[in-house]
Amino acid sequence: MFTCSGEFSGNIDELILHLNYEKQKKSFFLQIVKESDADNPLNDMILAQFENVVKPSNTSSKESTFTNSIISLYGYLESYLEKLAEEFITKINEANIPKSALPPAIRGRHLELSMSYLQRVARYKLKEGADKLDCEKEVIAGLYSFLQEEEESYTLNSKAFSAHTNFNYDSIQNFFAQVGIEKITDRVIGFESVTDQLALRQQQEPTEDNTVHKGWLESELRDLAQLRNEIAHGAFEGPYDSTELIIERAEFLKSFGLAIAEILHRTFDEIVFNCKDRNTLGKPKHAFAEHNCFGFLGRALDGTEERFTIKAGDEIFAKNQTSLISGYIDSLMLDRNPVDEVQFPSELDIGIKVNFDVTSSMTRREISVIR
Repeated sequence: MFTCSGEFSGNIDELILHLNYEKQKKSFFLQIVKESDADNPLNDMILAQFENVVKPSNTSSKESTFTNSIISLYGYLESYLEKLAEEFITKINEANIPKSALPPAIRGRHLELSMSYLQRVARYKLKEGADKLDCEKEVIAGLYSFLQEEEESYTLNSKAFSAHTNFNYDSIQNFFAQVGIEKITDRVIGFESVTDQLALRQQQEPTEDNTVHKGWLESELRDLAQLRNEIAHGAFEGPYDSTELIIERAEFLKSFGLAIAEILHRTFDEIVFNCKDRNTLGKPKHAFAEHNCFGFLGRALDGTEERFTIKAGDEIFAKNQTSLISGYIDSLMLDRNPVDEVQFPSELDIGIKVNFDVTSSMTRREISVIR
């Protein structure tokens, strides 16, 4: 849903690829030294290179790899979380959600955050003249539109919601509370991908105790922020993590960041689901996981039913008591024949293929589409 998630994952993956390359390069040279033949005329050159260049540079290379990786990882996370908040607000603008349906935090803090953003623009030295004036006009126009009576004719200032201090457990919590998502770092602990990585980082067996998970997560985020600050100010004196530990940290941060994005995605879906007019189809009779589709049986109609049209491309929701899945209709079948649209309910069987994963539990979810 968020384009910045792909960028964030790509940055982490490229860093891990580079770290593995450096590790393999070192291992390869050590193998050459170990297996070099004393009678080979290149042997003396290889040994001299190892003794005079490779061994003396090991410490500085390890230091450089560690410090550069920490600065990069913190920077990736910081930029990513800023962009996530901004994209979340932009998608709300695009969805034409009534102001009354917005999270109270967004309605309540838009003015304050927009004014703070105007002050930052005024101090921003890289924006001058017409560029700065255009930015100020855009912020003021957004404020004006939001203060009007029209429920859906507004533009929130998305960049106003991206201001933050150093990121740690509590500050990330407070940062996303601005966009109406409470206790987001607490909720991340509910993701097995995150808790598995935390257990690996702590060299502990996985546990069901979320109090333990919270302590691990607080420690990880605090440690990253502290290391970044010490390195940036020239105060870090070691010790330096091995390449393997740096890769572990990177993989944890990737799982953490993607879990944050998933929570924002779910929140956005809930906002749209609750504020948009929908037509309800009910619970499907069959679900076909291998094809990402589900079906409704045809039934006899007496002409008094309220019918509506479903089309390929329509936004669709599947909800149960605990979760909401959203996506779009990829294609439709009527009596096993492909069609572009169908009338529902129908006397003929209807098949709906969607762009999200379908499981057997889909038959226990209520299906609805945006009118």
